Amino acid sequence: MEKEKKKKAEFICSAADYRDLPALSGQEFAILGRSNVGKSSFINHVFENKSLARTSGTPGKTSLANFYRVEKDMFWVDLPGYGYAKVSGSEKQRWSRLISSYCEKRSNLTGIIWLIDIRHIGVKNDLEACQWLVRLGKPVFPVLTKADKIGKADRIVQQKKAMSVFNLTMEPVIYSVKEHSSRALFWERFEKWYRGITGDDN
Repeated sequence: MEKEKKKKAEFICSAADYRDLPALSGQEFAILGRSNVGKSSFINHVFENKSLARTSGTPGKTSLANFYRVEKDMFWVDLPGYGYAKVSGSEKQRWSRLISSYCEKRSNLTGIIWLIDIRHIGVKNDLEACQWLVRLGKPVFPVLTKADKIGKADRIVQQKKAMSVFNLTMEPVIYSVKEHSSRALFWERFEKWYRGITGDDN
């Protein structure tokens, strides 16, 4: 059996405001989630590159929209985490404006990879994000992060709870940055989802 080709990503640029975003080019997928959901760790693990995204033990490290080229015509955009209380009101407003303006105005936004902490299904910030995503109307790919923090039986329970609480139409991927199998499962499911929303069978 042929070994699966390693997925690669390259950091392109960062933007603090909508007007600072780079010119439209290819398809973009936003990475959305609460401040402490582990977005940077997820990005580093899924691309097998520990230095790709900056990680920290302190939530709120990502304060900009960070653009990564995944393929020639595909980009991932890591957005600031929502719901982080320990920043100034003006900074929180800037983050919120950046997230909303990017997702609502960016014409080449193809879909959203929504990260949810598997341990805390249904917290207020995620419920509010879910309502907003429904109104936004973009395809959403849900991922349950930090699965290594709970037992395997509990993972299935939480997965079913997430589908019910957020009224998800697709089963969220259970993800642990400590398990290689999570990476393989993610890419298998992501590529199937991508083909489904774009009609690209290549």
